Amino acid sequence: MSVPGRMRDPEESRVSNRDEPFATLTSYVATYFNPETQPAAVDRLRSAVHRPIEDQHIDTRTFVEELRRVLSGDTELLSENALFDVTHYYDRTDEAFLKRVWGELFPEEPLPTRG
Repeated sequence: MSVPGRMRDPEESRVSNRDEPFATLTSYVATYFNPETQPAAVDRLRSAVHRPIEDQHIDTRTFVEELRRVLSGDTELLSENALFDVTHYYDRTDEAFLKRVWGELFPEEPLPTRG
């Protein structure tokens, strides 16, 4: 249950429609990278994605997997404007936006590439 003014915890499930392609990615960027997000929220997500894999919430692991997939070029099932519609990012493209997200979460790691 969402409480107004309460910062969401990356370890709480928030994905409403798991059947949609990239539902977890879309949900996480909507929560952590929209214009109203406080910097502390991104810090919490950064901390969550750097926990040992066995200690991460399943949605956090899925978010990172989906982010890697999209950055590696697997975007066929990602709806056009899906990311912009939920974040209203200032980057010019989904790719630029997602590269920025990766850089904020994994500043020491190279971008995923096609394998």
